[in-house]
Amino acid sequence: MSRSALALASVVLLLAGCAGVGVKNQRDALSGRDVHMAQAPSVAGVAEESFGKASWGRQGEFQLGAQRVRYERGADRLALFEPLPAGVRMPLRFSVAGGVADNATVCEGWTPEITANGKLTASSPWVLSCKWGSGPAAMLQVGEGQMRRGKLSREGAYRRGDMTLGLRSVHLLDGNATPQTEAVGYEMLHQGTVVGSLDVSGSVPRLRRPDPGTPLGRAVTEAALALALASDTPR
Repeated sequence: MSRSALALASVVLLLAGCAGVGVKNQRDALSGRDVHMAQAPSVAGVAEESFGKASWGRQGEFQLGAQRVRYERGADRLALFEPLPAGVRMPLRFSVAGGVADNATVCEGWTPEITANGKLTASSPWVLSCKWGSGPAAMLQVGEGQMRRGKLSREGAYRRGDMTLGLRSVHLLDGNATPQTEAVGYEMLHQGTVVGSLDVSGSVPRLRRPDPGTPLGRAVTEAALALALASDTPR
């Protein structure tokens, strides 16, 4: 083999090795190590609180600030970007002790008729609908949203009295312009501004919220807990 051929072969092997490292690094990033969801400027400076577990399982409890959360789920896995497990009508219950009030939450789930976007993305989005009994009563509903950059989002709302939050999934990782098929987090919006975020790209959820002692902070917290408990990490 000529020297030029040997040199060319060496370059090809070097490039192949670099490509392999690049692919591995990308997989490592997507596995949830040292990655974060892209944050809106309005919450970029808000302190982040980690909570929960790497795997929720059927039941358990955890601490979020001064609040103790206990939960029960209708399946070992629940994820808004996976089909609702067969036969599960009440996927989630949880209660929060401490903070502004003790309250219990009951959530139902169902799969509506598949839409054109659902067929296009070969997915069967289901609806998560939660109710809080402590006064004034509150409710949350989230399901199929809009197509955003080729990905089918999840969108919804949380309401308690005069307080309304918009909810939407986030599909961009910080520093990565390629949208992910499944959500890497969720944003909570009040009057069009992002006021809270739930990052589910890592091994445990990470929350940015207003003061939980305020009505807005309570709303963001309750919505985030429901979304986190229905967001098992991808297989």
